[in-house]
Formats: sequence, C-alpha cells, structure tokens
Amino acid sequence: MHLGAFRAAGAEVAALCGRRLEHTREVAAEEGVPLATTDVQALCEAVDAVVVASPDALHREHVERALDAGRAVLCEKPLVRTDEEAQALVRKARARNLPCVVNFPYRMLSTLRALKAWLPRRPPRHLVVTLRNGFVPVEGHGPGPFQGASADFGGFSHVLDAALWLSGAAPTWVQASLSGRPVHTAALHVGLTSGAVLVLTHAACAEPGIHGGWSLLGEGWEAGFSAGYVPARNGWCLSPVNVFQEGQWRELAPGHVPSPGAHEPWAEAHVETARKFLALIQGGPLEELAPVEAGATVQRLLSAAVASEEQGRRITLG
Repeated sequence: MHLGAFRAAGAEVAALCGRRLEHTREVAAEEGVPLATTDVQALCEAVDAVVVASPDALHREHVERALDAGRAVLCEKPLVRTDEEAQALVRKARARNLPCVVNFPYRMLSTLRALKAWLPRRPPRHLVVTLRNGFVPVEGHGPGPFQGASADFGGFSHVLDAALWLSGAAPTWVQASLSGRPVHTAALHVGLTSGAVLVLTHAACAEPGIHGGWSLLGEGWEAGFSAGYVPARNGWCLSPVNVFQEGQWRELAPGHVPSPGAHEPWAEAHVETARKFLALIQGGPLEELAPVEAGATVQRLLSAAVASEEQGRRITLG
C-alpha cells in the first residue's frame, strides 16, 4: 500500500527493509526497488525519509532509529503500544526537530474533509461511532493480555483519531468496557474539553470487512455517514455525508464506491497522505497530517481505556 501510494505521489522508493532478507529481496526485485536490507541504519542512509510499517511492537525502535539518523518519519498506526513509548517518541521528535507524523487515513477521505470544513461554527455535543470489524480474532474471554499483535484492538486507533480530529477538542476522561483477551470488542465514553462526549464502539462480527456508522449531534443540527471496507462491494465504500439543519436533510458531500480502473477511496487517502508528507518534508504545512502528538493522544486514550476496564471506573487524563 505505502510503496504504491508514494510512487503515485511522485516519490522514488529507494530502499526496502524487512526481517527476512530473501523475502525482502524478492519484493524489491518485483517492485524495482534498488536496495533490499534487514539493516535499519542502511535503509536510513539510502533515503531522505522513512515510512515505518513494521509490526506494532517494533514501531518505537524503528521511529527512534530513523529520527536519530536525521530522517523525517511517517509511522503506520498505531504509533506504539504504550503511553510511555508514545511520550518518548514525542520527546525524541521534538528534540530532533524533524517531521514525525502518523498515518491516519480517515483524515484524508474527501467526505470527512468536507465535514471537517463544515463543523467549525457548529461544535458537536455528541459524536457516536459504531464500528463492526470482521478481521478481529475472537480468542477468548479468560485471563490474558489486553493487546495481541495489534496494539489498538484490531484497528481502533484511526477511528479514535478521526473522531477527535472532527470534534476539534482534546480528551479529558474515558470510561471503557473491554471484552476479550486480547480485546476484540470495546465500548468507550470519552469526555472532551469542549464539553462534548464521544461514544465509540468497536465490535467483532462474523461478516468479513470493517465498516462503521457515524453520527454527530449539535445544537439544532446533526450529520451522519458510514464508511468502511466491504469485500462484497470490492473495496472501501463511503456513503454520502448528510446533514440536518433548519428542518431538512441535505447532502453535504457525495459518497464513493469502488469502480473498475479507479483508486478506491482508502487507496486514494494513502496517496493523499503521501503527497502531503512529501510536501511537509520540503517545508510545506502540516495540513491534515496527524503529528506524532496526535498519535500519542490516541495511545493515551487506549492506555486509559485499559486502566478503566481494570479499575472499573472513569479515568481522568492529565
């Protein structure tokens, strides 16, 4: 996904780094990438910027090594596995004074950007998201770790970031109920500095794919849409964003469905992320990109959700 996105954005992909050298060489040969290596330092020496798309448990090490080598970084979500790791990366990026952003593609979907542009004079009072995920393994309910290979319960981090980004506010408290070990189903209530409350659910389901419905409620208005990956419809689908105001519904932004020969919305969101990241490292503005601080905020919420489940109470965020 990232290799194709950066090429579509006009970048030269100069090196690939993987854990298995033979496999990495095979992929590099297929894709026409000059360097294949298992050495992160060798990768950093061959490029101007680094995309970290390794397993979640390796994100902190790889981001730190890239920053220490003087390279800008785009890190796949989730940023890391713990609040402590996230804060360490924030400090490192600030100390190195280098661009360090997290790949949260929801921010790049054209429909959500249209909704974001519509919201500044209409602060939400509530934002409700219900996400169904057919890719999360349901492995049990007994004692065990909250996290599996995924550090964000199978994809919850980009939903949290999008909700916070749309709201334009910061989280102040969270109360959570988490099912499964590792967690496969989560329900969060999140209080915001604006006084609004986010209600987010992420539930394992039988149908393949990952899809969610979004509702935003404000004083005298509401807005809603749905988005997600639907294999039966050959890819990512977005419904129109509809808004209700002054007694009637209207379409704010059109929906998108996959069509032959065209980028699906999710793929195009990755290309747009690549374009904006390339502009950023050449001195351009941050725009909709998620800075490392946004990734750290999401990780703090996830860590607080675990504490809320363990302690059976609301957790205040410092």
